[in-house]
Amino acid sequence: NGTQSVTLTITDNESAPTVTLTSSASSIAENAGSSLTLTATLSVATTANVTVGISTSGTGTEGADYATVSDITITAGSTTGTTSFTPTDDSTFEGDETGIIAIDTVTGGSATENGTQSVTITINEDDSGPSFSVNDVTTSNENAANSTFTVTLSTASAVTATVEYATSNGTATASSDYTAASGTLSFAAGETSKTFTVAVLADTLDEANETVTITLSNATKASISDSTGTLTITDDDNKPP
Repeated sequence: NGTQSVTLTITDNESAPTVTLTSSASSIAENAGSSLTLTATLSVATTANVTVGISTSGTGTEGADYATVSDITITAGSTTGTTSFTPTDDSTFEGDETGIIAIDTVTGGSATENGTQSVTITINEDDSGPSFSVNDVTTSNENAANSTFTVTLSTASAVTATVEYATSNGTATASSDYTAASGTLSFAAGETSKTFTVAVLADTLDEANETVTITLSNATKASISDSTGTLTITDDDNKPP
């Protein structure tokens, strides 16, 4: 009877797809010469391409410590898409660094991020770190009020390195022959030497030259190649007649 038509609505019983993010491993050596695989996975396939935008953070820097991480495309009908995480091998000691890879945006196919998705990847340092050493000092006499010690870092580092120092009695005695000293030296990136002083106390006693031991310990972001320095206090008093 004329033109007859009916409209049927097919109600989709599938939930809207969500996206998760995983990595093929949680760490990789700086000099691995290979990449990790980052995979974005849809809970259910869609009829449209889904683009997963990626953001990065962490102690490592994208483009310097690892290559630029591209966004991920999951093609229509598929449930997974991938991109790569590739560390950059350099010759500068930086210590272990992290790359935090996160989903920033999801577009297409009515898909959304499943909660907050991110993976943390550790780039394991392969370069030998610098080392600390301390020198020896000999005073010209007991009236040299402050003796200056130099702590040296063997090579400049790209990260802050620290080391603790402390005096201890050799043949000299703290408070009568010298003033005890201790502290922490912090070497900013690029710095290779720091100094500290130990006060020498003069007396009127005729005695042999005396020594104070300087010890380095608890280094961070570096090792210690020479942990001990010696302060030799030269006696300047005359022998009794």
